[in-house]
Amino acid sequence: DYDVLLGGNSSALTRVRYLEFEYNWMGAWKDQSLHQAIEYLDQQFGFTCYWAGFNNTVWRITKCWLDFYDLHFWSNVACVNRNSHEVRGVAERMEATFHDTLAKGEVNLRDFEHRFERKDH
Repeated sequence: DYDVLLGGNSSALTRVRYLEFEYNWMGAWKDQSLHQAIEYLDQQFGFTCYWAGFNNTVWRITKCWLDFYDLHFWSNVACVNRNSHEVRGVAERMEATFHDTLAKGEVNLRDFEHRFERKDH
């Protein structure tokens, strides 16, 4: 949660290459801003963060902020440290997946009911 993400020793985040966390309306998140967390991770540590989607989709949050992202809902945020040589390939694949997601257009927009829709028929 937010307390674990930003409340711990910041020196630990300097060693993190990939980070994934849940965002929701519970616990510390109910009073915290996702925007502030994303800006902090970007500016202080070099993380690029994405909404983790379904069916091999991601949407970049870092430097693509929209105000309604601060609405509290249940989601996963995946962040990669773009300054780390060890995960450069991961960062490049995540950004390429983001561009692929955009290229597919509205077909990638899912509401809750479609998230678990079977694709095998």
